[in-house]
This record gives sequence, structure tokens and C-alpha cells, in this order.
Amino acid sequence: MLLAYLLVKVVIYNLFFHPLANTPGPLLARISVLPSFYHACKGDRHIWIWRNFQVYGDTFRAAPNLVLFNTPRAHADIYAARANTTRSGFYRAWKRGKDDVNTINSIDPLIHARKRKTLNLAFTEQSLKAAGPLMAVHVDRWIELLTSDANESEIWSTPRDMATWIDALVFDILGDLCFGESFDTKEPGENKLKKLPHLIMKQVSIGYMLSKSGLFNLVLWLQPRGLYALQERIRHADVKEYNAFVQGRVHGRIAAHKAGEKATRHDMFHFLLTATETDTNLPAYTDSNHLLAEARLLVLAGTDTSAATLCGLFFYLAHNPRVLAKLNAEIRSTFASVQEIMLGPSLSKCQYLRACIDEALRLAPPAPSELPREVLPGGAVIQGQFYPPGTVVGCSAWSMGRDEAIYGDAYTFRPERWIPSSHLDTLNSEDQVRNLKKIFHPFSTGSSDCAGRNVAMLELLLVCARTVWKTDIRVAPGFKDGEGRPELGWGQRSRDQFIVKDAFLSLKEGPVLQFRQRLE
Repeated sequence: MLLAYLLVKVVIYNLFFHPLANTPGPLLARISVLPSFYHACKGDRHIWIWRNFQVYGDTFRAAPNLVLFNTPRAHADIYAARANTTRSGFYRAWKRGKDDVNTINSIDPLIHARKRKTLNLAFTEQSLKAAGPLMAVHVDRWIELLTSDANESEIWSTPRDMATWIDALVFDILGDLCFGESFDTKEPGENKLKKLPHLIMKQVSIGYMLSKSGLFNLVLWLQPRGLYALQERIRHADVKEYNAFVQGRVHGRIAAHKAGEKATRHDMFHFLLTATETDTNLPAYTDSNHLLAEARLLVLAGTDTSAATLCGLFFYLAHNPRVLAKLNAEIRSTFASVQEIMLGPSLSKCQYLRACIDEALRLAPPAPSELPREVLPGGAVIQGQFYPPGTVVGCSAWSMGRDEAIYGDAYTFRPERWIPSSHLDTLNSEDQVRNLKKIFHPFSTGSSDCAGRNVAMLELLLVCARTVWKTDIRVAPGFKDGEGRPELGWGQRSRDQFIVKDAFLSLKEGPVLQFRQRLE
């Protein structure tokens, strides 16, 4: 009886007396987290959000204390550097222990700002130049493996599931950049590390579901009270082995650096080790646990986000032969050999290549739902409306990328929208392109934007350009992996759309493609 009374009391409060009571949204979402939790479990929460924007307009209440928005103005109000918001408690869910403190899971604005300033010291022009050749070695080996059974003219490879192949490539690249040793997950043969991208995303998916449940605050409370230790004990054996491997590599590099050994290569870990505070000229990282946490973050965050974007990019290129032919023409006319495709002026001037990547980021964002922010004391005005402290707010990248008021043919993969044209009657003018780029934030914005965005973009450019230069690409006949289907319902019916599951980051299937060596 008491429980029923309390439930009715909560329902009445959430509907009529809550500060967000006047914000429109589905009835059940306004009184409970159940709809948001259900769709997080189902993997289509980003689609559920998109559908609600179609029904309620550009603002809706997705949970009793969560409001989502779908306009550039709201995005600026929430994520800009001067916004009176901070990362919500959601980010604390990803901590592995009390010493696992990195730029992502630091929600205190001052701590995050300090850690972000330190991390930025490792992402310099020098580190970007050093990363290119390391990436190129992995990309070329990956292409060799893609076409290993298509070594004769006009012979297509066997079908390749790009979700698996791209995971392996990006995981190897990030492992090499951050720890100085490739994980070799793209190589043929047995390798326990091959399972890791899948296992890691499974853990992310579980954390995402928990974060949308009514038990989330209890989980946060329990973490430092024994839950961290329990989570470590029940962690998959392969994940434990990977963590031990990473820890060994990090501590080995730290010991070598302290012993004064000269670095044999300038990978990302080298730049983390040698980063110094600008005001004191002292080492930026003095705690090995914090250095380990940042290095582990770079691999995990960099793998899942880049892999999701590359899968989307190859899906849309293979499903749009006109675009692929135009990209082929640009890449193959700009570079005389694949070795020329490196960071530099020639790569920078490939406008259509960059436009294809931007279009893939628009339609296949690596984090399809909101990056949640909590309103700080004093409240925040978002889209002209005041929201009190403690309110959780955000914008969904999946929905914003499909806003027809901004993009017009929002569901069409059309890279030309990012390139100014003199044909003002059919394509975008310079002002239109400038406005699109001004409101397009694939790496977020403000103080919490992606620190490694330039390294990530270089990776996308090199993988796409070198693959297009060396191979022909097509959808494997009979395979429809990644395509929308009528039975998936509103928002996922079109075969031309790359469909992912929402686990905070994107869980993807396909596309399944074939490759053949380019006829030079």
C-alpha cells in the first residue's frame, strides 16, 4: 500500500509540479525513465528520440529530468565553452576504479579543464606529423589483406564484413600510436585480442542501459563502496588480459623514460610522456595511474568512434556509385602513387574527400544520441527558456543530422552540400556552406570537444583515400547488412540509410563489401 502511495505521489509530482512539467513529451516519459531505458535496451533509443522530435517539435521531455533539443541554437546554449552546464553523472559510469581518472570521466568543470589542458599538450602539429607514417603502414597492410584473394585482374575478393575488418584496423592503429606495439588483430590466425573491440562495446552497452535505468544513481553510490572491486572480479578474462598487457606496456615505457632511454619512435605515448606544463615547465603527467587512464581512453574512444564513422562512410560510398566514381576521380588524379597520400597540401586540397567524410559524420555519427550535460547552479537559458540547476539536457547528433529545415534533402548522401558552387539554383552557395559548417559539430564543441579530432580526421582521410586509390569497391551481391528494412519501422525503413544500434556509441553490422585491385 505504501509503495502504491509513493508511486502515485511521484507520478503526480512529475506531471504537475516538477519544474519541467510544462515541457511536452510522451506521457510515460514525463513520469518515468522506463521509455528511455526500454529503447536503450532495444538499441534504438536514437530512433525513438528522432521520432519524438517529429511529434513534439524541436524540444521534448525524454525522462522526468531530461530535456532534449534539436536546433543549432540549443546546441550552442548547451555545449559552448561559456554554457552554464557540465558533464552529467552519466560519465562517472565509465570509471574502472577510484584511480581511473581521465578527461572523459572528469565531470567537475575545474578538474576537467585542467586535465583537458594537459591532454592538449600531446596533440600538437608535431604529433600529428608523426602519426601519419605509422597509420599508413597499417592501412596498406589492411588493404593487402582485403584483396589477398583477388590478386588477378577483374577478380573480386570474397565478401568482407566491414564492421569486423574496420574494428581490427582502427584497434591496431590506436594500439600502435598509444603503446608502441600493434595488437595485430587484423592479421590472419588466432589472436585473443581480436575479441576485444566486441567485448569492450558489450561493456559500454551494459553501462549505457544502466545509465538510463532507475537504478543509475544507486550504481554511482555503490561504485566506491565495493562495486568497483566486484566489477573487476567479474570482468571477462580476455579483457583482464588486455588490461594487464596495456598496463605492462605503459609502465615499461614510463620506466624507460625515467631511465633516460632515448625514444625510438614518436608515437602518441611519447608525446604524453614528454608533455610539460606551459606555466611551470614540469612534466604534465606525474601520476602513472592518470597516464595509464588517458592512454587507455585514447585507444578505446578512438577505436569505436573512428570505426563507426568508417563503416558509415564505406556504406554510403558503396551504395552511391555516382559519389564513389567522383571520389575515385579526385583521388586518382591528385596522387600519382599511394605513397604520396600523406598529410600535406595535396591531401588537404581534396575537397570532395573531406566532403564525403563530413557527410558520413552527419548521417552516421559515432555517438547517435545526446552527450548529456547537467545545468549548473544559477540555471541556464536554452533556446530562450530557463532551466533550473540539476536539469539534464542534450542534443542528439542522429536527429540533428537529419533536420530537413537545415539540410533540405537530409536523408540523401550528397557530399556536394559541403562544397560551394557557382550554380546557385541547384547547389549551395558559399554563404550556405559557411552556415552549414558553422552549426556542424561532429567532434562536439566547447571545452569538451574531442581532443584528438585532428588525429581522427587524418586517420579517416588516409584510410579512405588510400583504399579508394588502390581498390575498386562494391556491395557484395546478396548482402544487405547495415541497410534499413521496412520491418524496422518509422525512421529505419530506407535501404539507403546505414542503420546502427545505439549503445551511447554505435553498434554496427556491415556493410558487407567486395574489393579488387585497381587496374592501373
